[in-house]
Amino acid sequence: MNAKKWLVSFLFFSTVLMILIELKYQLYPIDRHEVDYLVNKYMPSLTNKEYETVILGDSLAHNAFESLLLKDNILDITSNQAISMAGNYFLLKRYLEKNKVPKKVFLFSIPNLLYNNLTEIYTYNYFETIFTNKDEKEQMVTIKPDLYKNGFDLNKYFESRKHSIDIGGYTPKQRIRYTNIDEKTLEKLPNFMNEKIQAQIDSLEKNKNIMESIPKIYLDKILELCKNKNISFTFIIEPIPDEYNTIFKTSKWYRYLVEKNINYVNINDYYRFNTSFFKNDGIHIHGKVNQYYQNLIDTYIVDIY
Repeated sequence: MNAKKWLVSFLFFSTVLMILIELKYQLYPIDRHEVDYLVNKYMPSLTNKEYETVILGDSLAHNAFESLLLKDNILDITSNQAISMAGNYFLLKRYLEKNKVPKKVFLFSIPNLLYNNLTEIYTYNYFETIFTNKDEKEQMVTIKPDLYKNGFDLNKYFESRKHSIDIGGYTPKQRIRYTNIDEKTLEKLPNFMNEKIQAQIDSLEKNKNIMESIPKIYLDKILELCKNKNISFTFIIEPIPDEYNTIFKTSKWYRYLVEKNINYVNINDYYRFNTSFFKNDGIHIHGKVNQYYQNLIDTYIVDIY
């Protein structure tokens, strides 16, 4: 096959593939990810429920809770940091509108959530196409007018369609009982900085004196909502490498948490997480470490078992 025929064949099959993906996206919608499932299926099934504790959080928290059989009085609505602080506020607000008021709310996060001003490539897929209630959109466009734009954007198009190749879409994991992991069973390799961990550290060092509008506005809204409903609120900093934790404690956001007298817990004050515990993305932690983190949550933060 000569180069011209190869190119024509490639363009033909690529076009057919794109058409099939688009047809599947339009005609057979799926839960693209955990936020789709949470907002469009799971939360609408909750009506007049009563939980003592509601847990919000990013993907590190989601990994810790999603396959864990929790106490009956605990509701897990963790997701990922791409939904931003605004998404967590909307999740809590939606829950409170249809269900009984809990006694406690915990928000688990690495510092990244405090710097998410809805400017990421993931914003369209995890926020703009999810939080579409009229009042949510009206609130957001007054703060960030470029959200919910209807014009064609190639990045948004491919980001939204990439899940269409999945056959069944997102399926929640089966919840099982906890595993009591002894710290001695964790394999501690020498501390080393991979490229992603170093990038996280460099980014925080660069941005440590910045407080973006959306995370600040919506953390304050969560605090106000909890105060008005007489709910105890606790903000949790999740496992992060030592150097990252040290820089965070010099940040403007850390000072804000302390000076505003927010009920705040840094899990890294109870246990130092070796850099070898983190996956290649520099954020998430390995299986046994994740189970040990569950034990730390149960011991120092909230009785989850």
